[in-house]
Amino acid sequence: MTDGQPQGEPMADVSSPQPMPGERVQRPRLVDRPVLPTLVRLAWPIVVGHVLHLTYQLVDTFWVGRLGAEPLAAVSVSFPLIFIVFSLAAGFSISGVALVSQYSGAEQKKDASLAAGQVIGFSLLLSLVLAVLGLVFGRALLGWVGAGPEILPLAWSYFSILTSGIPLIFVFFVFTAVLEGTGDTITPMKLKVASVLLNIVLDPLLIFGVWWFPNLGIAGAALATVVSRFAAAAVGVYILVSGRRGITVRPSHLIPRWSLIRLVVRIGTPAALGTSAVAVAMTVMTSIVAGFGTYALAAWGVGNRVLSLIRMPSMGFARATGVLVGQHLGANQPYTAGRTAWTGVGVNVGVMALVVVAFQFGAELVMRLFSADLEVIAIGSQYLRWGAVAYGFLAVQQVLGGALDGAGRTIHKTFFLLLNIWVLQIPLAGVFSSTLGLGVDGIWYAIAVAKFAGATAITVWFARGTWQRKVIARQGG
Repeated sequence: MTDGQPQGEPMADVSSPQPMPGERVQRPRLVDRPVLPTLVRLAWPIVVGHVLHLTYQLVDTFWVGRLGAEPLAAVSVSFPLIFIVFSLAAGFSISGVALVSQYSGAEQKKDASLAAGQVIGFSLLLSLVLAVLGLVFGRALLGWVGAGPEILPLAWSYFSILTSGIPLIFVFFVFTAVLEGTGDTITPMKLKVASVLLNIVLDPLLIFGVWWFPNLGIAGAALATVVSRFAAAAVGVYILVSGRRGITVRPSHLIPRWSLIRLVVRIGTPAALGTSAVAVAMTVMTSIVAGFGTYALAAWGVGNRVLSLIRMPSMGFARATGVLVGQHLGANQPYTAGRTAWTGVGVNVGVMALVVVAFQFGAELVMRLFSADLEVIAIGSQYLRWGAVAYGFLAVQQVLGGALDGAGRTIHKTFFLLLNIWVLQIPLAGVFSSTLGLGVDGIWYAIAVAKFAGATAITVWFARGTWQRKVIARQGG
């Protein structure tokens, strides 16, 4: 019995003979292992990594907040521009996941290393261009997004230092993507732990001038981030160059191979644009909520922080699904690639179902942890109840979107992302809350309806299976 396994995708031989004494044990390939345990093993370090990424922001905000309102405002006004950079870095790193995972699944290690080098080289070039543009036009951009004369000098001191470190941000994103593409999610997590701990230590030292460290104020927060990123990027480059994790990037791999560069651009550009579009959409949604007053806006802010945490398992499984789907496609196993995606969906829906039930009963208790105002608690509790339902549907779209990342079909993922937010969620929020007179609750209903419709649309399209083709070709390098 093959349990429906199509021809061309042989089952792993689980009854292989024991190795002779002194014989090297050959570990089974990632694509030969059971799907569910492999997904869990890949996903949990990624979830930890996402939590640590939030920690970066929280640590800076905590210490800068001790400097007063103006420095905190300077950081806040810098964030939209910095977030665009992070979006671009994350978007183009997806091309590393797609290419390296597919070459790894095809057991073309030389081509996987070449693809990693191409993504690194292209990302470095793009990051240098962005750094120069940021340093040249940064002051004007900060003024455009709302930095007034009283906070512009502070915002510029923070922004200019972070902008100088843009190449480090890109290098670490790509390093993480490349190793995840090989199936190693532990090493990037370890580096993130070390980087965050270093940032936590350096923040108060450089902001307040403890011991022999200079008192740099808000600039110290930016410098702490750059130094910690530099340390992580340096170790990451060493790992890739040394070949300690299955990928060996040589200087010759950085020389452009236009067939691969075109793939990097084709895969990375839609992903980067999609992430940026989400950031803009959140700004628009905030303006809609703000129309219903301070209490609604406060509840929206608290609710988003809570919901961002419950998204972490879905984000981890989405990335892990992309890695495993890419490897199965590279190994010419499209059926198992599809089964992997649906397994990821099933796990996420199961987890989110528990979250939905918990928030129906515990939303008010959660809100009381963040606010003592009864009006904020009442509005926020409704948001958490409906937001949990919405994020249950969003988990489906996230995992299937992760599978499309691994398949290199980021333009399709971006289409459904924009459909969800710009075509459905934002217009419905306006219609439900104002036109139908449902008030701020109408915004929460709109988010749930949009996520349900978005999940349904991508599920129907994904089930057709037209995405189940690898994008790689042998490079001979």
